[in-house]
Amino acid sequence: MGDNRVDVSRDPSHHNLVLEINPSKLSGTLKLPPSKSHCMRWLTLASMDNTPTRISMWEIGEDVQALIDCLLELGIEWDGEFVKGGELCQPSSKLDCKNSGTALRFLIGQAATCDFKIVLDGDSSLRARSSLHLTKSLGIEFNSKGDDFEYPMEITGPFNLKSVEIDVSKTSQFHSSVLLMAPRTDGFSITTKGDPVSRKHSDLTWNLCKSTGAEIPGQPWNVSCPDVTIPPDASMMAFAKLANLNVENAPDSSDLIGHFLDSTDLRDSNDLISPMAAWLALGEGGTITGAKHAVYKESDRITRTADLLSQFSIKSTINSDGLHIPGGQEPKKPDGIVETYGDHRIQMTAILLASICGGLVQGSDLHNVAWPSYLNQLIDCGLDVIVHP
Repeated sequence: MGDNRVDVSRDPSHHNLVLEINPSKLSGTLKLPPSKSHCMRWLTLASMDNTPTRISMWEIGEDVQALIDCLLELGIEWDGEFVKGGELCQPSSKLDCKNSGTALRFLIGQAATCDFKIVLDGDSSLRARSSLHLTKSLGIEFNSKGDDFEYPMEITGPFNLKSVEIDVSKTSQFHSSVLLMAPRTDGFSITTKGDPVSRKHSDLTWNLCKSTGAEIPGQPWNVSCPDVTIPPDASMMAFAKLANLNVENAPDSSDLIGHFLDSTDLRDSNDLISPMAAWLALGEGGTITGAKHAVYKESDRITRTADLLSQFSIKSTINSDGLHIPGGQEPKKPDGIVETYGDHRIQMTAILLASICGGLVQGSDLHNVAWPSYLNQLIDCGLDVIVHP
């Protein structure tokens, strides 16, 4: 372990701390975190299986923990290793999804099947992300409890439609939520509209449903989950590439869910946009396309990626569905604190750019959303960093 090793995991006092990063020579190997996409789908499916399901993962990020905490509020059992599902119970308080849009959307589907009121909420970045299309498509009663946002959102079921039409042009999460709620319903038909994005995520949802007994989308089944080990998060390979570091646990090709690092068409992998833009700038340059839906993430990730690059004196141009980035550029140390806009992938990219030229990076713990050990692993690889209030 390096002398600069820090522990900022799950400590609210670190939320607004700044990382002072000095130019560093990185070398070594990273261990990727468990895939959020796989884990949150398995947790939701296991919550409908009365037989305990072992879900193995070597670390748990804040997004996954938010879903676990909400499921516990709904009466689902979790001991850190096994999930025991069953009927949902009325929670004693609102369900706080923190920063996780996936948790929020999956829980809307689950809550819609209940005959009691459930209130869903999240942090400021999540409150800026609308889920009205999903609630309206499900035909359930919902009311906003906030003055300026649709959250906290009070949902009153039960869902009783015979057919549901879902727009898949902005996110795949609505479609996945509807697929995952079917075992708690009497059955319905599902149709989609719009040019689909993140198609591999919808495919993943349905493939996992089928592995637990599903046969027809929208038709209920008795969920029977196998014990699972969550695979590595393929999207995080992008940060290893940007850092030029090896990976201990590279994902199998079957677990990539569209995250191909050699393609700049991000229709199915918009999470790659920030680190990819950085390595294109440092290398031969290129044009990122197909990422229009990245504007609906925890920040407008197209605009904020361009803003991030600009803070390091790296030029880019926003286009209709992505970015054009000239190559052969060198990052320069920013004059002030690098803004990361509450977005963990912006922060994670900023850390690696600052490792080249130095800089002060906002939000010392944002990476905890998906990869709690990220900063400490980089320190073990040679990152020179100090945490400041």
